[in-house]
Amino acid sequence: MNAPGVLKLGRAAVLLAGLGLPLQASAVHYDVEIRTSAGPVAGSRLLVDFYGDLDLAEGLPVDTATGYKIFPGYFDDLEGGPRLTNDPGFQAFPGTLLPGEAIHFRALGTLEYWDIAATGWSAAPAAAGIRLYGGIPGDVVLNYLLNPFSPTAIADYAYWADGTRYSAADIQGPVSAIIDDAKSNGAFHAHLDWELDAASLPGVYLLTLQLWSPVELNGMAKYADSDPFMIIFKSAGVQDSLLVDALRARVAPVPEPQSYLMLLAGLALVGGAVRRRMRR
Repeated sequence: MNAPGVLKLGRAAVLLAGLGLPLQASAVHYDVEIRTSAGPVAGSRLLVDFYGDLDLAEGLPVDTATGYKIFPGYFDDLEGGPRLTNDPGFQAFPGTLLPGEAIHFRALGTLEYWDIAATGWSAAPAAAGIRLYGGIPGDVVLNYLLNPFSPTAIADYAYWADGTRYSAADIQGPVSAIIDDAKSNGAFHAHLDWELDAASLPGVYLLTLQLWSPVELNGMAKYADSDPFMIIFKSAGVQDSLLVDALRARVAPVPEPQSYLMLLAGLALVGGAVRRRMRR
């Protein structure tokens, strides 16, 4: 499903980039699109797919070991500096949900790292971390505003404000937080902030999450949780070829190798366009 006014870089454009031919960059935007298997009804499952400037809808790479879809991510595309990004965002189109229904993320697993020297995936270095800043519960915000000098209120607010941190050891902070709730048309579009810790080594990182909804009907969850999915992040200053190598190591070749190579080239294309956006 495509929203008006969003540029899509089709597979033909990806092929041009893969051949080294020039392609004019425009504003880059991409999301985790949220769908439901049977509409906003009880028993419907939350589904995820790619939506945005690269034609990867129903064509995302799939991790061989887990079967999880892999979304791309790039740091250094915000004015905040080389360790921040707000892509991928999260988007549900009109009619996906009922008004007021919320979607949360749930962090899973631990942070992985592509070891350049060993040319393989391993646990991230001990000091490395990636934070995802979800929404802060309204009661926590209200309590902090009403009791700004209360140690308990301050600690509760700081716990949520510090975000969800992935590391090689575990997940720190709130394991789950709200992304957004549906507006009157059953849609929402939210971009949460992702941050790479300052002590993290340059390279490629991988993390896992899933989506769920707290909405209940007759005491039962209305929606089944989404399948887990992954996001592969490249840090600032790292060549796109490193991301391609890291991704290739996780994804088994597909029956059409030419299309597979085009997809890998496309991920690098998004990274280049993201960087150019902030230099304009």
